[in-house]
Amino acid sequence: MFLQQKPIPGYWYSNLSGQLIQVRAILYTSGERSHIVLEDIHGKLDYVDLDGWRNMDLVLHSPVVEQQHAARDF
Repeated sequence: MFLQQKPIPGYWYSNLSGQLIQVRAILYTSGERSHIVLEDIHGKLDYVDLDGWRNMDLVLHSPVVEQQHAARDF
């Protein structure tokens, strides 16, 4: 595991192969996080437990961050 991101509903993440996923919801069982609902760019939903999330090696995908990097490269 190289990267570990906090799951934030509504935020997009990319994996090491560049695929985008969005955190749609965080599910709780007995008051504790148990699963994360993910959606890919095609609308397919998937559910992962916390261990699965931690093993995904995701990078936060944010257009604002990308714009800042592009502006800095000029």
